[in-house]
Amino acid sequence: MKTVTIHEAEQRKQNFGQVRNSFIRIYDNATEKQIAKYELDEDASAETAIEFGKLYQKDGEWRFQAVGAGYKSGLQSFVERYAA
Repeated sequence: MKTVTIHEAEQRKQNFGQVRNSFIRIYDNATEKQIAKYELDEDASAETAIEFGKLYQKDGEWRFQAVGAGYKSGLQSFVERYAA
């Protein structure tokens, strides 16, 4: 899972609607090639955390599945959701 959160978003009164041209890139260190690039659209106006996608390996190759889900929460909510 690849997520991005805004540090202390509530206290700083910030959200992804204030961020322009945001994106993530995932590179393969061995080949130095870009595996995926995901750009955040402008629909995330009130969200403070974004799950960009999931990185996984299949048939020996790395793949990226875009999710693009926004949340009004912080990093701790993802830790609690996926820690088991």
